[in-house]
Amino acid sequence: MEKLTVVMTGGTSGFGAVTAKELISTSETRVFLGYRDKQVAGAEHIPLDLSSLDNVRAFVSGIVEKLGQGKIQVLICNAGMNCPDINSRTVDGFETTFAVNHLAHFYLLKLLLPHLDTNAGIIMTTSGTHDPDENALSAPPKHANAIWLAHPEKDKTLDNKMIINAQRAYSSSKLCTILTIRFLAASNEANHKKWQCISYDPGPTPGTGLLQKGTFFMRLAWQVFTIPFLRKRILPKSNSIRDAGVTLAGLALGKVEVPEGKVYAALRAGELTFPSPSKLAQNEALMKELWKDSELLLNNALIKLA
Repeated sequence: MEKLTVVMTGGTSGFGAVTAKELISTSETRVFLGYRDKQVAGAEHIPLDLSSLDNVRAFVSGIVEKLGQGKIQVLICNAGMNCPDINSRTVDGFETTFAVNHLAHFYLLKLLLPHLDTNAGIIMTTSGTHDPDENALSAPPKHANAIWLAHPEKDKTLDNKMIINAQRAYSSSKLCTILTIRFLAASNEANHKKWQCISYDPGPTPGTGLLQKGTFFMRLAWQVFTIPFLRKRILPKSNSIRDAGVTLAGLALGKVEVPEGKVYAALRAGELTFPSPSKLAQNEALMKELWKDSELLLNNALIKLA
């Protein structure tokens, strides 16, 4: 029996590390992990810095070289970050939260599409913060305008408070994830090759490194909420790191039956559900515009790199 080849970002820490270990423990898998410093025993590691498009391209080249004539059966784009402001820029000149969470993964996805097998699974991690109805502890997005998100100085909807802008940069990037998955799922190629495209929302998962660049009190609270009875009492919809990671592994290994036509999976209090995403995430025109503008941003950046 041929091994299942998995390519994953965000698999060396947080719930992603749980997912990676679950996948590795299955003897029928070969797991490639993008990494910066930490590693997971049993995986094949290739350096990856999502704040650099040139590095993303090098990562893909490394994957393709190791694959040879092989194909990828599962692609998991799980890495993410949440900057405390919108002032930082990547080497390519884009706002960092948007660039890492959306644009780098969008580029990674496009580069790896030719190497995906028939019936491949494509999973990209999103967040309930994209939906105002979730009443998350974060400001929901006002738009998914890729140009404005990449260059906040052009954004006409910025708030006077930097913390709100930072929260929206994160929630907007996660809205972009769902729109990207929806566009891909509706494509002729995905239908022809029978790809299963899922945007996975792990729900609030205290203890991950998501807020590592947040304020001291935010980081402290994020750790305090890992205490089970406090987490369940104060954040009733939240999940443990293990539950979030095991659930993602189950989706990757095809152990979860995804309802027909569903592309959004949300883990709430340990239970995987398949609700409709936010109204913005269901907007067809916005979905197409995001894909087009993301390609434009990439093309302009890559011309400068050439």
